[in-house]
Amino acid sequence: MKEHNNIIKSHKKLYKSGKTWMVATLLTVGLAGGAAVTGTTNAHADEVTPAQATGTIQAGNQATDPELANAQSDAQKQQSTIDSANAQLKDQQNQLSEAQGQQSQAQQELDQAKQAQQAATQNDPAVKDAQAAVDQAQQQVNNQQQVVNDAQTVVNKDAQNVQQKSDAVNQASQAVDQAQQTVDQASQAVDQAKQAAVDATNQAASQKTEEAQNTINNLENQGKNQASQDLNNQINNVSGQVTDAQNDVNNTNAKIGDLQNQVKDLQNQEQNTQADPNIKTVPNGVIDYSKSLLENVSRNNLWSPRDMNANTNGNVVEQNIYVSPDNDKGNMSGANRNHDADVSSSAYDPYYTTDFDGVHGQMTDAQKQELAILLLNEINHAREQRGLKPFVMTEQKYQQAQVRASQHSAEVLDHNDNDIMTAFGQDQYENLAYISVDGGGNMLALFNNAGSTLSSMLNADASSDWGHRENFLEDTGSLSANAAFGFHLTDDGQSYVLTFDYDLSNPDSTPNMMDRIAQYQAMGPITGDAHTVDNSAKINDLNNQISNLQSTLASQQSHLSDLQTQLQNLQAQKANVQFDLSQLNADQQAEYNNAKNTLATINDWKNGQLANINSDGHVQDAINKRNQAKDSLKAEQSKLAQANQNLKNAEDMQTQADTNLQQAKDGLAQLNQVLATKQAALQTAKDNANASASQAVKDAQAKLDKINGKIADLNKAIAATKATISNAQAQLDKDNQKIANIKNGQKPSKPSEGSQPTTPTTPAKPSDGDKGTDTPAQPAKPSKGDDNKGDKPSEPTTPAKPDTGNKGSDTPVTPSKPTDGNKGTDTPVTPSKPTDNKGTDTPVTPTKPTDGNKGEQPTTPVTPAKPDTGNASISGQAGHKPDNTTVISGQAGHSQATTNKPTIVLPTNGKESGAATQGQYINIVSKDSVAAQAGIQAPAAPETTSVTFGTQEGTLMTREQYKAQQANLPQTGNENSKAVVALGVLAGMFGLGLAAKTKKEF
Repeated sequence: MKEHNNIIKSHKKLYKSGKTWMVATLLTVGLAGGAAVTGTTNAHADEVTPAQATGTIQAGNQATDPELANAQSDAQKQQSTIDSANAQLKDQQNQLSEAQGQQSQAQQELDQAKQAQQAATQNDPAVKDAQAAVDQAQQQVNNQQQVVNDAQTVVNKDAQNVQQKSDAVNQASQAVDQAQQTVDQASQAVDQAKQAAVDATNQAASQKTEEAQNTINNLENQGKNQASQDLNNQINNVSGQVTDAQNDVNNTNAKIGDLQNQVKDLQNQEQNTQADPNIKTVPNGVIDYSKSLLENVSRNNLWSPRDMNANTNGNVVEQNIYVSPDNDKGNMSGANRNHDADVSSSAYDPYYTTDFDGVHGQMTDAQKQELAILLLNEINHAREQRGLKPFVMTEQKYQQAQVRASQHSAEVLDHNDNDIMTAFGQDQYENLAYISVDGGGNMLALFNNAGSTLSSMLNADASSDWGHRENFLEDTGSLSANAAFGFHLTDDGQSYVLTFDYDLSNPDSTPNMMDRIAQYQAMGPITGDAHTVDNSAKINDLNNQISNLQSTLASQQSHLSDLQTQLQNLQAQKANVQFDLSQLNADQQAEYNNAKNTLATINDWKNGQLANINSDGHVQDAINKRNQAKDSLKAEQSKLAQANQNLKNAEDMQTQADTNLQQAKDGLAQLNQVLATKQAALQTAKDNANASASQAVKDAQAKLDKINGKIADLNKAIAATKATISNAQAQLDKDNQKIANIKNGQKPSKPSEGSQPTTPTTPAKPSDGDKGTDTPAQPAKPSKGDDNKGDKPSEPTTPAKPDTGNKGSDTPVTPSKPTDGNKGTDTPVTPSKPTDNKGTDTPVTPTKPTDGNKGEQPTTPVTPAKPDTGNASISGQAGHKPDNTTVISGQAGHSQATTNKPTIVLPTNGKESGAATQGQYINIVSKDSVAAQAGIQAPAAPETTSVTFGTQEGTLMTREQYKAQQANLPQTGNENSKAVVALGVLAGMFGLGLAAKTKKEF
């Protein structure tokens, strides 16, 4: 319901503001008003009586009906307006004719002034002199141009010569390439022949040589192996002595160290009653900076829980290590994160300082022993959890591990069998890795770094096929495998080499270094209590024992050094074992000498053959062919050299020709500059000569411009007057129609709101299937914007495409296209594209007149009422359907007939009306023909009703008389124009009274 109200409002708005459109529609009706006559007759516009002379008012008897009286009164007013406007139009046209005559005279004066100006310029002496100078300079330029052309010809000729010589060089080069290719092929043939001869010689000697060489190699290997075995026996013997001596040294050192520690403990007991500054409080106890990490943690039980699933007890030193499940190796998700202590607390600071078992530079031997015990303690506890027997670490094994760690193969992580044998005297199970030095300032930090290395070998060893893990967790059965960790600082000082070696020697009777933890525990806890003790006697006794052991140690170390030197010498000899004939027995020596002699004989024969390889027949033939190819190559190369020289000579000639051409061009450029200077002087002389005559030209031009402006103003006035006449004529036609209807007893009743005719919206461009149905709106008066100074109308706007939902109803008629003789006059205005005032009822701007109508401005349309801004959807916007008011449009299914035939007044001629232009013909078709073309049923008209036409003389004639008068006129127009006129007639016959009545009610 809301949408319907909007549609009604939009059409009311069109009636309020669309007066110009309504007038244009009625004017079209007037053009075709004679369509009620049966048959087709063409009327020429020049033979139609002007409106001011033939406007007919159907007054008849004075009516007493007030409505009829009002219509008659209004008709008289409109006729008066037409008469007055026609008189004014005639006067304006007379003024225009006079102005056009003045325009012709002014144009003639302007042409004469321009001729005089040209004559004055041509006869001026200065101009003549300047022209002569220009002509002379031009001749010099032309002469120099010929020189340039000649030089260019020489250049072109030399270029051709160079190209010819270049082609000759290319041909000679190709011949050289072919000769070179022949030489190369011949050389390859020589090489192939030599290689074939060499191969034959080598093949003949290879079998004998190989047999003799194999005999020699076998005998030499037997001799070296025998020598190596002798050295191995000596090395193993001395290595055992070194190990024993090293063990003696280590034992003595251990005893001395133990005694020294006892002395130190006794001395510490003798301290005064003040608190010991080396005692520091840590979670769960105290630590003594004067003692090692291992002793502190063992004596004061500062170990973390052995059960890896237990949460931390506040201690930081691990005695176990996490091992991932065997069926899910490498998965650390089962590790208990709460097992580790949170060392970020300041309570743990005493643990992490170099004052506590600090590592200065690198670990001492005592610290290496300590780290080896701590690491093996973790491995053994992990083994015990799996039911495996723990490893044993003897001091001898430990010392051998340090030797192994110091070897270069260990540093590069190479399991070198010879080095392992050297260090341990037998093969070993072995793991090699690195321990980072970064952050390892004391033994606790270095132990943590080493623990990370062990964890990687146990839980992240897939790249080594879990070999390290298997060594640590080897099931030794009932045997106590002898194992040891070795440590050695790398050459770059960034890491320690870690070695882990063990064998199944079951050293149950050898002292186990792992017992040192229990020994420390037996000493009792370290406390920070203050006390006074005198241990001088014990200390003296211990010092004496230490002194005796130090003497023994010196002797042991000297013996160890001698043995190590002897061992190194033997190892060096083994590494450089050379073959010696004495290493073989007599039979082997004879066999060796025979093989040597055989090999020498074969080599002598082969060398002799190879030295004379060129004497082979095949080789000699190939060499001869190669020499011939080389001679041919030299000849072609000589030809190429000559061709290159010829090319160089030609290029030199071309270079000289290029130089000559450039010089000629430079001279031409200079002459062109001179010519330009003289041409500028000539132009200056002409300008000076023109100065005196130019004012007359300017004055004549100004006069002509003024007259042209006057003509333009008159054209505008004429157009406005024609519009007034057109509007009054349209209103007069409506009054006449109304009068006729009233007299015939058809006084129209006030139509209901649902049947009121709506003013059609601006149509879209008709489609191919609907040509001739969409009548465009009457153009509005041009705006006075900057781009349309009030004198030239802008391009018409193009409306939106009609709503497809309303096809066949209320579609305005599209006017026919004018003929060439009617350019710019009665052509229906094509609607322009909507301007920035989209959606309002802004009138359409008329089109610019064509060349065929110069001097005759288009009719100024009447400015419509201000658009209703309350409904911006009107003016051709898509989606708004018109109401159901019936407007005859030539579409099938529409009929609104009346039996009354109105009096129709024909328009004036083409010079006085915008409706029918001189040279334009109006097709008059019968009512039945119109109805047939429009697809509607036309009502029958009474025989007594007639249509009145105007003539040039101002007399009236019947329809039959007008038809007879026009019988000989030429027939023009096409089917489309006929349809347009017919539709206009029907609109005039059936819709004028209703439209006028409806307009009043709005």
